[in-house]
Amino acid sequence: MEEAKSLLEIIKSFLYEKECNIDNDIDEIKLYKLARANSISNFLQKWSQKNCKSEKIKDNIYKDYCEQIVKDTNQEIETEKILNALDKNNIKTLVVKGTIMKNIYPQNYMRKMCDIDILVDKGDFKKASQIIENMGYNKFYNHEKHIVFTKQPLIMIEMHRMLILKRDVGYEYFKNVWSLCEKYKKYKNIYQLNKEDAYIFCILHMLIHFKFTGITIKDMLDVYLYNEKYKDNLDYKKIDEVFCNLGLKEFENNIKEIAYKWFDKEQVDDFNEVEEYILRGESNKNKVNYDLSESEGKLNYIKKLLFPKLDIMKEKYPVLKKAPALLPVMWCSRIFKDIFTKAIPLKTRVDTIRMIKEADKEEIKKVKDIYNKLGI
Repeated sequence: MEEAKSLLEIIKSFLYEKECNIDNDIDEIKLYKLARANSISNFLQKWSQKNCKSEKIKDNIYKDYCEQIVKDTNQEIETEKILNALDKNNIKTLVVKGTIMKNIYPQNYMRKMCDIDILVDKGDFKKASQIIENMGYNKFYNHEKHIVFTKQPLIMIEMHRMLILKRDVGYEYFKNVWSLCEKYKKYKNIYQLNKEDAYIFCILHMLIHFKFTGITIKDMLDVYLYNEKYKDNLDYKKIDEVFCNLGLKEFENNIKEIAYKWFDKEQVDDFNEVEEYILRGESNKNKVNYDLSESEGKLNYIKKLLFPKLDIMKEKYPVLKKAPALLPVMWCSRIFKDIFTKAIPLKTRVDTIRMIKEADKEEIKKVKDIYNKLGI
């Protein structure tokens, strides 16, 4: 994991504006691939100009860096346009995730965002959807939690109905989300979570991602920078109480401990099993192994994948709340729709089935041990 140690040192050299002291013989291809897998290749730009021996890798890093600046600029412009339009139409809107988190970075553009995340009050959801479509966006995918809109080039919006699904930890806490908010910038109808609840949501969102495909160095950097920026202004008593009530205090402690080990000023000498798992980055294989560890055999997992329980199906098909007898019909509808959905290609679904069949018992056990060590 020498490349991981070097990558963390490069990030810290940027954060602390200091010289980067890493091995000159580092494998630059592995270093670049690791940075790309963890959504932080733009952090390599300054280091690469002075130290990168491979012109190809140096060019790739510069290309990533320029693309990130262009994407960030476009996202900034589009975010302002969208928020202005929603605010003008008196639509109560919550700005979350990357748009908020990027403000904790030394330079905003360094924090990559896949999409622009907003939550809209239920009563205005249809009206807000129409406003966004009128701005040139196309509806890409309709999920039970959010609608995804896209616009070329490089812009994607997730408009949420809820922050957390009913089946996930923290749903009840964020159910009445507007009581946890404060005004965002100059707007009358646009909000952000208060500082404590923004951090609580950050950890809960990490937990969901951890179970879904895994988390990245970028996620750990969010935790470190957020605590560093607001450590004198956060009500840690409230934060601790919430995590204790949710049964996630151990998870938050472990994540925070790793984040500080990686990004505080001391050099990292080694990584434990949990850290190595995180450093491997996101992968659908992580989800398969975790889900298999929670299921009783591969066949049972495939059944749950194809035929979710009624409580889960109700989130996507509200008709089941009044007519639960329609569950078999909705199962068939779901399978048919998912085969042809644009958001998740059929190949991805076939690959998931293949990974389930090929899953190794020892690897499943190893993943379960990692989750136990993290306090999940």
